[in-house]
Amino acid sequence: MSENSERFTDTGELIYELGDEFLVVCPKCSGKAKVFSIEIASEKINNKLFAPRRLVCVVCAYRKDWNGGQIALGGAFDWYFRLPLWLEISCCDETLWAYNLKHLEILENYVAAKLRERTKKGRNSFLSKLPNWIKLAKNRREILKAIGKLKEKSYGND
Repeated sequence: MSENSERFTDTGELIYELGDEFLVVCPKCSGKAKVFSIEIASEKINNKLFAPRRLVCVVCAYRKDWNGGQIALGGAFDWYFRLPLWLEISCCDETLWAYNLKHLEILENYVAAKLRERTKKGRNSFLSKLPNWIKLAKNRREILKAIGKLKEKSYGND
C-alpha cells in the first residue's frame, strides 16, 4: 500500500473468493507448501470450491492430492487438508493470519487506510466480519508491522 493511500473501499469480496491458493505448513518438513486447484480437462466442475486440489511443498517436494469430499470453510487452516497456515503471526495478543498473499494484501490495505468505506456489496464481505482488534486504529502500526513480517516470511523458500 502506498504511503498516501488514506481510503479503502470494501467492494464485497467474500472469504470463499480467496480460496484459490493456500500457503500452509508442510506436514512432512514444516516448510512452506502450497494448496492449489488443479484442472482436469475431462471433468466439468460446477462449484470451484470442490475442484481437485494439490498440496506441494516448495522445500521437500512432498505432494498430495485432494479429490473431493468435505471442505471446512473459514478459520486459520486450509479448507482441504486442514493444515496450519504459513502466514500466521502473533499480534496484539491475538493471531493474525491470511490464506495467501492476495488475502494479506487486502488486509494490509484495509488496516492501513484511515477512511474505510463500504459499498452495498461490502455489507457481507469477509472484511465486515473481521474481529474488532483488527479494525481498531490503535492497533494499526502493530498490525502493519506483523503483516510486513508475514510478507518477508512468504518470500522465503520460493
